[in-house]
Amino acid sequence: MSEQAAKSLPSGPSPFISRRRLILGGMAAVAAAWAGTAVQSLLFPSTSTAETKPVTFPLAELPVGGTRPITYGATPALVVRTPESIRCFSLVCTHLGCLVQWQEGAKEFYCPCHDGRFDQFGEVLAGPPPLPLEQFTVRVDGDMVVVGEEA
Repeated sequence: MSEQAAKSLPSGPSPFISRRRLILGGMAAVAAAWAGTAVQSLLFPSTSTAETKPVTFPLAELPVGGTRPITYGATPALVVRTPESIRCFSLVCTHLGCLVQWQEGAKEFYCPCHDGRFDQFGEVLAGPPPLPLEQFTVRVDGDMVVVGEEA
């Protein structure tokens, strides 16, 4: 190496972070995130569907072919009545958790995040969602619709 080239090289430590320090920093960040999630789940346990109270409303408010939005626990949902049945679907997409929208004309659920589509029975029609929409139990008790299990 020439004397001129040796003078142009910086002396002392590199101003860039070393590979080892980058990997150790990444491992520390992952460990901190995991620990934070564990502590959060201990301090603030999530509400499971077993602890969620049923949602009731009059059957007269849900005509055949109609829909009714509800919130079951903390989950937005849609009750759909067909001539054959009454079903309740979570409006949370099974791909990345975006909220799906009911498309009345097409009789399907649409996820605008990644163009996911579900039929009126919650089954995947198109897009990246890996699973059908979650369904909640529905029953008719007299003239009332009951979504969810009785506690």
